[in-house]
Amino acid sequence: MLIKSFIRFLFVCLFLSHTTAFAKNVQIELLKEQKQIELGYFVSYQLTDKDMNVSNITENFHIMNWQATDSQVPVLPRTDQAYWLYFDVKNTGLELAQSYLFIDSPLLDSIEVYLQDLTTGSTDKIGQSGLYQSVSSRAVPHRSFIFPVNIDAQSEYRVLFKIENDSFFQLPISLWSPSDLIAEDGAHSLLLGVCLGILLIASLFGIVIYFTASDKSFLYYSLFSISFLLFFSSLKGFTLQLIWPGMPYISQAVTMIALGFTLGFINLFINEFLSFKKYHDRLFWAAKGLAYASFIFAFISIPLPHMWRVYLLIFVLLLTICLFISASIIYLKKSRKSANRFLWCFGIISLSVLLFVANRFGWVPRNLVTEYSVVISQFFAYIVLFGSLADKIKIERRKRLKAQLEAMHHFQQFYDIYEHAVEGHFTTTENGKIIRANKAFYELLGYIDLEELLGHKSNTREFYVVPRERDKLVAKAREFGRIIGFEAQWRRSNGKKIWVSINLRYEPESTDGSVLIGSLIDISEKKKSASQLEFLASHDSLTGLLNRREFERMLNEALFECSDTNSKHTLLYMDLDQFKLVNDTCGHKAGDILLRQLTEELRDALNQQGSIARLGGDEFGVLLKDCIGDAAFVIAFRLKQAVQDFRFVWENRVFTLGISIGMVEVSSENHSIDQVLSIADTACYTAKDKGRNRIHAYTESDADVKNRHDEMRQVSKINDALAHDRFRLEFQTLYPINRHTPMQHYEILIRMLDENDKLVPPGAFLPAAERYGIMPSIDKWVINHYFAWLQTYPQHMDRLAKCAINLSGPSLADEDMQIYILNCFEKYRIPYEKICFEITESLAIQQLDETLSFIKCFHKLGCTFALDDFGSGFSSYGYLKNLPVDYVKIDGSFVKDMLIDPIDRAMVKSINEVAKAIGMETVAEFVESEEILADLKQIGIDYAQGYGIAKPKPLSELLKSKK
Repeated sequence: MLIKSFIRFLFVCLFLSHTTAFAKNVQIELLKEQKQIELGYFVSYQLTDKDMNVSNITENFHIMNWQATDSQVPVLPRTDQAYWLYFDVKNTGLELAQSYLFIDSPLLDSIEVYLQDLTTGSTDKIGQSGLYQSVSSRAVPHRSFIFPVNIDAQSEYRVLFKIENDSFFQLPISLWSPSDLIAEDGAHSLLLGVCLGILLIASLFGIVIYFTASDKSFLYYSLFSISFLLFFSSLKGFTLQLIWPGMPYISQAVTMIALGFTLGFINLFINEFLSFKKYHDRLFWAAKGLAYASFIFAFISIPLPHMWRVYLLIFVLLLTICLFISASIIYLKKSRKSANRFLWCFGIISLSVLLFVANRFGWVPRNLVTEYSVVISQFFAYIVLFGSLADKIKIERRKRLKAQLEAMHHFQQFYDIYEHAVEGHFTTTENGKIIRANKAFYELLGYIDLEELLGHKSNTREFYVVPRERDKLVAKAREFGRIIGFEAQWRRSNGKKIWVSINLRYEPESTDGSVLIGSLIDISEKKKSASQLEFLASHDSLTGLLNRREFERMLNEALFECSDTNSKHTLLYMDLDQFKLVNDTCGHKAGDILLRQLTEELRDALNQQGSIARLGGDEFGVLLKDCIGDAAFVIAFRLKQAVQDFRFVWENRVFTLGISIGMVEVSSENHSIDQVLSIADTACYTAKDKGRNRIHAYTESDADVKNRHDEMRQVSKINDALAHDRFRLEFQTLYPINRHTPMQHYEILIRMLDENDKLVPPGAFLPAAERYGIMPSIDKWVINHYFAWLQTYPQHMDRLAKCAINLSGPSLADEDMQIYILNCFEKYRIPYEKICFEITESLAIQQLDETLSFIKCFHKLGCTFALDDFGSGFSSYGYLKNLPVDYVKIDGSFVKDMLIDPIDRAMVKSINEVAKAIGMETVAEFVESEEILADLKQIGIDYAQGYGIAKPKPLSELLKSKK
C-alpha cells in the first residue's frame, strides 16, 4: 500500500500541474491545405458516471464544468468514472471536408465518438471501438483508433467522445486528411519496423555469440532486447495489428509481461557484465533478487487490474535504477574498463527510458526523440557490447601467447626438474633397453654418467637380483597401465644389493614406440626399519620375548590344531613374586634390568622346548607344543627353579624372587583362547594363594580354580553392570532408640541386577569386587547416583537427618576418590553434615594413615564417620581411641545372640561404655526382635538397625513417608 500511495501521489502532482486549466472555447478551422492538426490544446474534458450517455451530455453541456488541457498530448489520470471530451470544428470551405480523427493510444479499453451539428443540435454516432474489438471490425482497421469525421461546407460541428480506461493514459489526438495519414503512417511504420528488425537480428546474433564465446552477458542482453521489442511493439499496437488482430485484449497483459521480462533480463545482464559475483557479493544477490522478482511480478500481475501491474513494475524499475546508481558509484572508484563501458551503455539506456517515461507522463513534449530514444539507445548498447567482445578477443589472444611462453618456460623447468630430481627417472623399451635416464638414476646404481652406465649395462633386466621380477612388473604394467610402489632388489655396480620402489607407466604409443616410463627410489633403510617394526609388532621391546598379541595368535593356532588333529599342548601362566618390591625400592630402571637378566635365565631353562612370551608387567606365558603331563611339569619346575636360584644385585643389595605358575592342558575341549588364558591365570593366582613360588596344575575337579574362575566371571558381570547402570540403591532405617524425631536416619545399600534384571545378592558380587579392585568404581557409582537422587527430591533432603554410605579400603587410599566425592558434593549441592561415611574396622587398621587423612579431610567440612563391624577383628580399644570417628557400629555377631549368650551381651555393653567414654555414639546391627531392642535400650545403645526394625527397601519408599 505504501508503494501504491507514493506512485498515486506522483500522478496527482503531475495531473494537477498539467491538466487543471479552465476550459477553452476554441474552434478549429479546417483549411484545405492543412494535412494534420494536433488537437491537444483544443480538447476539453469532463469526468462523469459511466452510464451517462451523449444525450445527457448535450442537454447539460453548458452547465457542465469542462476543463481544458494545456499540452499538445494530454495525460489523463486513472479513474473509476468515464472521460467525456470534446472539441469544436468549423468548415469555412465550399466543399465537404473529409478527415480522420486519429487517437494514437492502442491500449484504451473503450472509446465512443459522436458528431453534433451545432446549427441543428442533432447528434450522430461516428463509431465505437476499444481494446476488446478486433482490428478487422473497426471503422478503419488499424493498430490505433481512427474515426472518419466529415464536415459539411460552411458548417460548424462539435466532436464528442467518451473514453473508459483501467489506467492513466496518454492521449495523442489529431485530425488528418485520409491520404496523408495513410502515407505518413505507412512510412513511419516501415521505418520503425526496419529499426526493430535490425535490433531483432542483432539480438539473435548476440545469442549466437553466446554459444560461440560462452559470454552470458550477450545472452542476457539479447533476451533483454527481445523482451523490450515485444514490450514496445505491444505498446505501439504493432503486435495487436500483426500477430493477434482477433484478440487485441491480450495486448495489455503481454505488454506488462514483456516489461517484467525486460527488467528481469537487464538485471541479469548488469550482474553478469559487471561480475558482481566476483567483486561484490551484496550487489550480486540484489541484482539476482530483482531479476527473479521481475519474472515473478510479470506472471502474478496477469489477474491484477492494469494499474496495479503498472505500480509493481514501476517499483522494480526504480529499484533497478537504484542498483545501477550504486554499481556506478562503487565501480567508478575501481576504474575498471569494462565498468566504464557499462556505465556509458546503461547511462544512455537509462536516459532514454527516463525520456520515454517523462513523455508518457507528459513531463516533456512528445516527439521522435522522446518517443523512440529507447529504441535508438539499443544500437549504442550493442556497439558497446561488441566493442567489449573485441577487447575480450584481444585479451584472449594475449593470454594464449602468454600461455605458450609459459609452456615453453615450464618445459624448461620440467627438464631441469627431471634431470636434477631426487628420484631416479628412466625410460626403457618393453624389452628393457634404456632410452634415457636422469642423474639420480645412474648415481643410485653407482655410475658417474649415463654413458658409463650404458657402457656396462644397457638393459634394466641386468640390475634385477631376480630377473623374473621384471617380467612380473612389465606384465602388470601392460594390464593396468600404471604400477605404483613395486618393490624389488637391484644390484649396484659394486655388487651391493639394494631395495628399490618402482613406479611405472606403460605408454603403448609414443615417439619411441611402446615404452615404459618409470621412477625409482632407494628404500633399503625403509626395508630395514620395516623389518625392525615387524619384529617389534610381535615381540616385547624390553625383553625381546614374544608379546601378548603374538602369543595369543600362536595359542589360537594351537587350538585350531587341537581341533583338526586332536593333539594336546600345555600352557604355563607365570607371575613373578616379590617383583613389586624391587620396583618400589629400587625404581623402574632396576626393574627393567631385572626383567632383561631374568629373561635370559628363563630362555636357558626352557632350552627351546617351547615358546615364551611376556604377557604383562611381571607376567609370562609359555606354550609347550605336544608336551603334557609330567613332561610339562618338569619344564615348569625347571623354570621355577631358575627363578628361585636367580639373584639380582642392585647398589650392593641382593634380591631373590619367586614365581607362581599355573599349568593348563590345551586340547580340543577348550573353546577359545580367552577361556584357556582365563583358566591358566586363575590357576596361577591359586598358586599365589597357596603360598607363592609354586606350580598349580589345573584339573577338571579343581575346586579352588573353579571358585576363583567363577569370581573372575563375576568381575566381568560387575563391569558390565557398571557400564549399563544395572545397580539399584536401597535403604535400611537406623532407629534412634532413646529419642523420637521426625528426621530420618538410614544406611544406603547397593544391589546388582543381572542381564535378565534379576537381583544378585551382595555376597555374590561384593567379594569379587573387593578382590579384583572394583570397589572404588562401585563406591563412585553409589555416591553419584544417591547424590543425584537426593538433589531431585529436595523435600526429602529437608527431612533427612543422616545418611550412612559405605566406603571400601581402596577408596580411602585413593586421592582421586577424595576429589571425586568433593566434586559430587559441589555438583549436587548436598549439605556435608547430612552424610556419614562408614569404614570397616579391619580395613581402617590395615591402612591407618590413609584412613586418618581421609577422615580429617571430610571432618573439616562437616561429614561424620562410623566404624563398621567393630569387634569382628582382633583390634584393641586402642585403635578405637585413635580413630576420630563419630559412631561405632557393633558387629551383628554379638547382637543377634546377646539374649542367650552372656558373653555377647557383655561385649556389646563393654563396647558401648568405651565408645561413650570416648564421646562416640553406638549403633547395634542385626537387631531382629523387640526383645533385643528393649535390652539394647537398657544398655544405652543409641541406634538400632536390623530386620526387626526395618528391612531394606527401594529409595522410592522414602518419598511415601509422612512428613
